[in-house]
Amino acid sequence: MNKIDAESFKNRYKQFYFYDPGNPISDEDFDRAGVPKDLNRTNPELEKNITDKISNGKFDAESFAWKAGRAEHFDYSKPLSNGNGYSIKYNKEGEALTGNKFQQYVENHQIKVEKYDFSKEEDRKKLFQEIKKEYTLFNYGTVYIINQMFFLSKGAVPIYDRFAHIAVKALMMDKSPLEVFVPYAPLKNDHPKGKEPIKKDYYLAVNILEEYMWLLKEVFPDEIHKNGDVMYIPRELDQALWVYGHATEKWTLEDSK
Repeated sequence: MNKIDAESFKNRYKQFYFYDPGNPISDEDFDRAGVPKDLNRTNPELEKNITDKISNGKFDAESFAWKAGRAEHFDYSKPLSNGNGYSIKYNKEGEALTGNKFQQYVENHQIKVEKYDFSKEEDRKKLFQEIKKEYTLFNYGTVYIINQMFFLSKGAVPIYDRFAHIAVKALMMDKSPLEVFVPYAPLKNDHPKGKEPIKKDYYLAVNILEEYMWLLKEVFPDEIHKNGDVMYIPRELDQALWVYGHATEKWTLEDSK
């Protein structure tokens, strides 16, 4: 793997993360970067709101809606669904929770994270297990548990996204994002095959996060807790990786010059 120029990479792709009518991006720029024009982009005002929540370690209904791609027109009075469009419920047979009911659930199921050292895999695993045990909501799966870990840890545990995983794996392998495969996240109850009686406390979902963190450290070593920051990687790198994971063209340093 060639050394990645993180600043060039971020500058190349983070621009496509935002939708800003006052600063439009041309179709030619989308095409040159191989970035789909129908990408579900966000607005800078929403990003500022989310960044404030991360900085304060605040997880709430809006934090969930953001991860599910539904924060743009979030309404506390309406039913809440995940990124696949499945309703969040107390149980399989129950009615969909509104944003207000989900918020009440969060307030009634507070997770205290002061006891955890987020730099330790064992503590990350224990936090995952605690949230999984406490949040028994139906259709509240692996990526949403990790998303909750992300907010509660103020970003010390990185947010997980399959497209960002594809992006960093492609960079590691010196391939385009189209040439690498990353499976969908395991279900939150998945155990290693054949190991259920022995390791009932171990979930495969934890491993997908650990693999992603390992790849980030290998590809972007200077970005990990950059300048002593609490966050595992800067938000700008998060944004650039998410965009690149959707791209059809391989990134090269020359593209950014």
